[in-house]
Parts: sequence; structure tokens; C-alpha cells
Amino acid sequence: MIFAREPDRAAGGGTDRRAVVAGGLALAAGMGGQARAWARDGLHAAARAKGLAYGSAVNITPLRRDPAYGRAIARECGLVVAENEMKMAHAWPQPERPAFAGGDETAAFARANGQSLRGTTLVWHEALPAWARERMTAPREAEALMRRWIGLIAGRYRGRIESWDVVNEICGPQDGREGGLRNSPWLDALGPRYVDLAFAILREVDPLAAGVWNENDLEPAADWVERRRAMVLKTLEGLLARGVPVRRFGLQGHLNSTLPFDERAFRRFLAEIAALGLSIEITEFDVDDRAYPADIAVRDRKVSDFARRFLDVALDEPALLAVTTWDITNANTWLDVNPQRRRRDGLPQRALPLDDAYGRTPLWQAMRTAFVDAPDHRAVRARLRGG
Repeated sequence: MIFAREPDRAAGGGTDRRAVVAGGLALAAGMGGQARAWARDGLHAAARAKGLAYGSAVNITPLRRDPAYGRAIARECGLVVAENEMKMAHAWPQPERPAFAGGDETAAFARANGQSLRGTTLVWHEALPAWARERMTAPREAEALMRRWIGLIAGRYRGRIESWDVVNEICGPQDGREGGLRNSPWLDALGPRYVDLAFAILREVDPLAAGVWNENDLEPAADWVERRRAMVLKTLEGLLARGVPVRRFGLQGHLNSTLPFDERAFRRFLAEIAALGLSIEITEFDVDDRAYPADIAVRDRKVSDFARRFLDVALDEPALLAVTTWDITNANTWLDVNPQRRRRDGLPQRALPLDDAYGRTPLWQAMRTAFVDAPDHRAVRARLRGG
């Protein structure tokens, strides 16, 4: 997971926020009172026919400033997640001053458009404000902080969030820590039990929200990835054996064109997670095209082919419930601003299903075709959602 690309916030944002909510409500009213705003030919409609959800992360700045952005999210998505606004650094920047405006707007937008809402992220080694890090010097203080934070954010949206990323990017066998956990202020303060604790607190605060372990770098084919997959499976087995209420596993799905992809190995990994009784979400899907030529037609073809190879495997798995892209338009992709992910030729990446003008790209077509061609696992997925 990364911090989303977010332009400077405009002054007078209150008026913009009211406009976003009012626009969403007007859209719902214009459909004869039905709140569902997604289009019949859109990505979510195609996914829904197979018992899946398609969604996108929502960047609060264009949502406030550009009505076309909101219309595109409403048209294509049945599921949304706030990119930044429910992370601690944004939602609790000062110890006595929570800041829920952006999260509230995202939740209101989802409600107005008949969309499900997922939350990210409760416990992460990043997105920690400085004041919070300073209070994590001893186990008692760190646990109190975790309890108050999850109580604040999950309590505010209790009953409205389908699934929460409870822990994020905790896999780190390269760090040499107990159980293969990644270096983290939470691990330093509480030890490995912080993972169990976070899931237990969410269950207390919002028992209806599915608790998710969200993880990165599990998609490519490489020895170091196999080590990570082994850690994930062993850790999940331990969590479940201890009765920790983890219900879903989140694969971020940041596909990287510079790394190989092995369909058989990935299919086996998904099946191993499902065999534990867990549901699966793809939570941050996009395609890094750095290894592809500058020519847009060639690049779009390679991006689409890579996406199809990945999605065809993922959508075959009955335990998969949702595919969420990390924003919906190339204009907002984090890949163009991350120093390690920028293309060397300086060209913008073609990573997402809509272009800068919210037009549907070849990747959009590849994704929709993958949904249409996917096996129908509606019965299994309905049971898993209810579990």
C-alpha cells in the first residue's frame, strides 16, 4: 500500500464537500429512488454477474473538485475505499483533533451511489503521525493507542464498512524478526501479539466488518516471493488456530512488468489460502508498465495481456470476492510520482482502466472481458460473504 497521489487541498473545501454529497444524492434520486448508480455496461455490472464486486480507491481531492471523477467512480464501481482519508495520519493528525471530513465524504458518496465501502487501514508501519509514534514506547501505551484508534475510526463507520484492512504489509522475512514479521513500531512495542490484538479489537468495535490481512509483493514469480508466501500461509494457520477473527486475505495486486509471473504458482497460492477457509480480495490492482515500450498501442496491449493473465487465474478462484483498483484513472496513478516506479522515459504510466479524460482504456476492456468470461461462482461467494 502507498500513500495516494493527492494534490494540495483547495481552500473553501466545505462548499466542495457539500456539492459532492448533494450531487451523489441527486444522482440516486434521478434513478427513481434507486441508489445504484453503476452502469449496466460498466466493470461492476460485469463482475456482479459472477458474484464479484469491482471497486476503486477514491482520491478525495478530485472527488471534491471534479464532478466527472465522481461520475466515473459511480458509473464503474460497486465498491469504494478511501485512498488516504481513513489512515491514521489523515484521520487523527493531532492527539485531540480527529479529522473525519474526508472519510465522511467518501462514506456519503458510497451510500448515495449504492456502493459498498471497505476501509484501509487500521494498523500499518506507515501513516503514523509523529505524536502517535512518540506514545508507542511501552506495551501499555501502545495497546491503549491501538484500542483508542480502532475505536475511533472503526466505531465511527460501524455497520457501514464491509471489510477493514486490519493489518497491512506485515510480511517481512528479510528483517529477521520473530515469525517473519516486518519491522514496525507496533512490533517493537507489543511484540507479535499486536496482530492478534488488532483483529480482536475490530471484532469488538464492529463485529459485522470482515477483518482483512492486506499484503504486498505476493504476485510475482521469484525465490524471495516464495519465501513471503510461505510466511503468509504459516502465519495464517497460526492465527486461525488461535481463534483470531481474520476472515479475508487481501492481495494488493500491484502488477510489475519488470518481474515474471507464473500462473500455476499463483493459482496454487490462492487455493492454499482458500483451503484455510478464508475469502480473498484483490485490493489495490494496477499494472506498472516500466518494462514496456513507449508506443502507446504496444504498451496498452502488453498491459492488457498481463492483466488478463493475472485476472484469469484470480477469477477462477471461488474464494475471490472483489477486485479493487488503486484509483480508476491514469491521471491519479501513484506510479508516476513514486521514484522507484516512474518510467525512465518520463512518460505517464498506462496503469488503470480509465484515461485522463475518464475514457475507457484497453485495460478496461481486458478487465471487463475477464469478468464476463470468468466462471460463475455466485453461490460460493454469497456464502462466503455471509460468513
